[in-house]
Amino acid sequence: MKIIIGRNMIRHSITWILAILPFFLSPGVLSQTVDLNNKRFDIPLVQEAPVIDGRISPGEWDRATIIEDLHETTPIEFSATEERTVFRVMYTEDALYVSAYVYDDPNQLTAAVLRNETSLRWEDRVGIIIDPFNNKRSGYQFLTNPNGVRHEAIYTSATSQSFDWATIWEADAEVVEDGWTAEMEIPFKSLTFDPQNDTWGVNFTRDQMSSQSAMAWYSYNAQTNPANSGEMSGLRNLNQGVGLDLIPSFSTDFRENHVAGSSDTELNPSFDLTYKLSSSLNLTMTWNTDFAATEIDDIQLDLDRFSTRLAEKRSFFLTDMDIFEFGSSVGRFNNSTQDPFNSRNIGLNNGTPVDLTGGAKLSGRVAGFDVGSLIIRQEEFNNIDPTNIYIGRVKRSILSQSELGAIFTEGDPASNDSSSTIGVDFTYRNTQLANNRSFVSNFWIQQSDNPGVDGNDSAWYLDFDYPSSDSWYISARVEEVEENFDPRLGFSNRSGARQYFATIGDNHILINNPLLQKISYSLSGIQYNYLDNGDLQNRNFYLNALTLESPGGDEFQFNISDQVQVLRPGERAPLAGLGVIIPPGEYEYTRYQLNLSSSESRPFSVSLDGTVGDYYSGRSWESEAGVNWKPNTNLSFDFSYEYTQYDMPGQTVDTRVVEFENVITFSPSLSIVNLIQYENVSDTIGFNSRLRWNLQSGQDIWFVLGHGMRDEDEDGDFTDLESTATFKIRYTLRY
Repeated sequence: MKIIIGRNMIRHSITWILAILPFFLSPGVLSQTVDLNNKRFDIPLVQEAPVIDGRISPGEWDRATIIEDLHETTPIEFSATEERTVFRVMYTEDALYVSAYVYDDPNQLTAAVLRNETSLRWEDRVGIIIDPFNNKRSGYQFLTNPNGVRHEAIYTSATSQSFDWATIWEADAEVVEDGWTAEMEIPFKSLTFDPQNDTWGVNFTRDQMSSQSAMAWYSYNAQTNPANSGEMSGLRNLNQGVGLDLIPSFSTDFRENHVAGSSDTELNPSFDLTYKLSSSLNLTMTWNTDFAATEIDDIQLDLDRFSTRLAEKRSFFLTDMDIFEFGSSVGRFNNSTQDPFNSRNIGLNNGTPVDLTGGAKLSGRVAGFDVGSLIIRQEEFNNIDPTNIYIGRVKRSILSQSELGAIFTEGDPASNDSSSTIGVDFTYRNTQLANNRSFVSNFWIQQSDNPGVDGNDSAWYLDFDYPSSDSWYISARVEEVEENFDPRLGFSNRSGARQYFATIGDNHILINNPLLQKISYSLSGIQYNYLDNGDLQNRNFYLNALTLESPGGDEFQFNISDQVQVLRPGERAPLAGLGVIIPPGEYEYTRYQLNLSSSESRPFSVSLDGTVGDYYSGRSWESEAGVNWKPNTNLSFDFSYEYTQYDMPGQTVDTRVVEFENVITFSPSLSIVNLIQYENVSDTIGFNSRLRWNLQSGQDIWFVLGHGMRDEDEDGDFTDLESTATFKIRYTLRY
């Protein structure tokens, strides 16, 4: 009976969606139009650079080109903006200069972030997007808020960006009586470009938290990225100097093992070099690569059937990594986990650092091709010989916005085996369809080559996406991973299966409603089948029954999922790390989720999430609570608590994860981040305190303290495991 109810739920959901779809497609939600054909301008060359102090001083910006014809992108695309924004842009032979006069009520500004390279998602902010190759596929974004905080990103594809990337540039801002002003300096030495191309893609953006609205100079389907941008011309005789960055660093690392009763101190000099072989081709070399002072990973219990992937946080692997991105996947429903290159396999063994002798990276664009080559020498550890690692990548722009590429990897950092993977990927993109719509499709195929394996070692993927921010949307994909596919330098958490996925949904924008700004709903289905006999591995019908967003950024969401899980003998079973035994077999169950969150643009915000329902042979209840408090620009507090209870036949177990973060910011360049993490599976608690003094862009001092403890007997009495202290200094010499 339970199975029938679950399937009826999905059937009724489809009927409900189809019944109300015409209402949400009513003319009231259609956006206005703006002529995008004239979004071009000439940028002037000036001889004297402005002082970057946040003040738009008289005379400094007189020759700059003025851009003020911004329109709203959300909630109603192409509608007139409520407040005026005036950008000015010009350049010297050394740098691009941008200023913004942002008209607003100073008492309504949201400017709680004071620390550089911190997310500005919930801040009033302005930004510029530049595409130096004007290829509609790559670029950079530079953002600042009323405190002059710097936050930058690199586009890993035409529509996806990584804020983990960092470069050298300057920004400052000042609050004035009728709003706030900002200034930016972006050195050409920090960018990769073609000196023969004097026309760059460009866009200007503004986000206003008091109205929860976004504005831009150019947009399409509410998207602002390199694929949707205007043009600026006249960038000639740009100076990148010698094109040489010398980056010496030194760290000292003290570790005390309280269990073994031993301690050790290491002194680690390190040296990085970046040289521009040309304006569009970079060579980066590293010796005795030092990852001291890198941010620690978030806790992940990894209790599911399939392992999870952790994010890369080490700066060497983040620089110019857009070149190495493979096989773009569509939208927020991406569920492909087959990647030929995962940099966390290098220099890490289950989260523990492994020394790197050094390496070299070549990245950039040559004769219309994006090229990337990475060579790393990993030192010996745990009876594994020193390993040479190589990654090669090439992409070619084809059609108006599409790409064709290939990748090759060689090396296995975790064993003495030889291993290689080869892949080809293709992305078709058209962001200029009628009715303000776009279409994206991705295809890739990979094959691994490992000792003792003969055949059944390939994987392929195909998807399409027809997105919309204010109307109906649809996407689908299929992926097949053969049982012996194993990219040793990449990531793969599932093999011997074929995946099918589809989603359809709608976003409805409400006009002049004081309570609601957006109503959304969607229905998704994902299914995996074993390749050997075609039997079901797992299936999940997921109904986002209702999502409500308020004009202030608050959100309510209700979801229902109807799942089937099939466990075979010998497969990794969920909850095995908790000592729970789930026998092989087929399990069908339904789960319900409720989520409430208030906008983080306020000084105090909360989020609550609860999921309940059957779970394999039992039931589970998952809950998560989060609190964010920013009393002023110098202090912030984040607290999260996750609790899950599993009621399984014959036993009840629970998991708890607690995180508390306190950030003390003295200025945009000086801050202390204190972090406490606890989880009850291993009964460990960790303390980490990280001071960073950013003397100026590219010059840093860190001091990091860490301490770990464990409750061995589960009696609430914690014993010391390890204490660490790290000091690191880095200096960039730019020529």
